[in-house]
Amino acid sequence: MKLSFEPLFPLFGVRVSGFDPTVPMDADTSEKLRNALRDHRLLLIRGYELSEDDQVRLSTVAGSLTYRNSGNYTDPDKRSSLVSNAHDDGMFGSGELSFHSDLSFTEHILKARSLNALLLPPPTELGGETLYADVETAYDDLDEGIKRRVEGLRARFAATYERADGTEVVEFVRPLIGTHPETGRRFIAASRAVTKEVEGMERSEFRPLLKQLWEHMEQPKYIYRHRWELNDCLFWDNIGLQHARTPFDPNLKRALRAVSIDESSVAASYAAAVNKVSAQAGA
Repeated sequence: MKLSFEPLFPLFGVRVSGFDPTVPMDADTSEKLRNALRDHRLLLIRGYELSEDDQVRLSTVAGSLTYRNSGNYTDPDKRSSLVSNAHDDGMFGSGELSFHSDLSFTEHILKARSLNALLLPPPTELGGETLYADVETAYDDLDEGIKRRVEGLRARFAATYERADGTEVVEFVRPLIGTHPETGRRFIAASRAVTKEVEGMERSEFRPLLKQLWEHMEQPKYIYRHRWELNDCLFWDNIGLQHARTPFDPNLKRALRAVSIDESSVAASYAAAVNKVSAQAGA
């Protein structure tokens, strides 16, 4: 099976064709897709109506399925979640979402993620676009003086979850500048959505520094803006790219199915923990 790759944006991203994602793929196709994700960091599959099984099969070419970011932290059988304002169990509504990498406020940033467009507003309506920022090339282009200043700095990343039993703050301290575990490329980890403070700095010092990094990485030359079509599936490197969403009319309905991928050891560890919680709840 011969895959073809059409560039989406000068710095990253390709549209993949030449295979049918609704049927099981052979080892060669899986390897080519895995390599394409590593090399291009964002893959678009368009023109197919994918089932959950199809999306999971496609996504797991890059690693192990995880439900760390599923929106249901106690169901070991859950394989996907809904980014939706049209479902009772949907997440994130219709408002703007600032740039971030999923689960950067935990010890392990998600390795990869996919979104499949199940329901969209009419194509004449504006908003609801997903934006991707190349935080690796943005780091490469930083002034050498800024690179020296941010090297070794650590920041607190945090997010607040509304649970049935109350509010929970999840946070983790990690380097402001990360290193991709697979490619070795450096990247700007700081994000508007979840980076709260830099260790060892007063607010008057770290806020201008973070603002400088954000304004640099959010320049249009680093950003691919995706205008969704029904059934589009986007699959991306969640470490080397940050993503965001433009707001849309809350009276319009939009639903994307999300599948999350971890390194196998991380997925196994989390699965064991969730299974333990489930067993205790059923005891």
